[in-house]
Amino acid sequence: MEKTIWTPGFSKGYDFKVYLDVGFAKEMMQSKIPYEMQSGLNKLGNDELKQFGVNWLIPYQFYKDSCFITQFDLGQNGVWLSVNNQTICDLLKEDKSQKIIEYHSHNVEYPKDAFVLLVLFSKWVEYKDILKQRIQ
Repeated sequence: MEKTIWTPGFSKGYDFKVYLDVGFAKEMMQSKIPYEMQSGLNKLGNDELKQFGVNWLIPYQFYKDSCFITQFDLGQNGVWLSVNNQTICDLLKEDKSQKIIEYHSHNVEYPKDAFVLLVLFSKWVEYKDILKQRIQ
């Protein structure tokens, strides 16, 4: 591994954050992919979820037609991990002062939910090379 792309940050309870390298985030924001590829990644994510007993068809929410994922979703009454709109605006403006991207969890009440969200995040980073190869 060349560098750390992401790392989780934990607090009290099961709420947590994921810190993402801003360079990776900008690269994903600038990489455009067709809807079919976004749908394919969602199918892969759905298969991952099924292994943990979670049934949700669209675990990845993409920013428009880019490879950048704004939200990782488990359904289950709003269990997700997401980046806020201000962060997206800063990425689009190419804000040079921004050093790291923060994703925040929502409604995470069980350790399993936190783990599954981290698995989805990890798979996105793992699949990024495949996504980029297919669009070139």
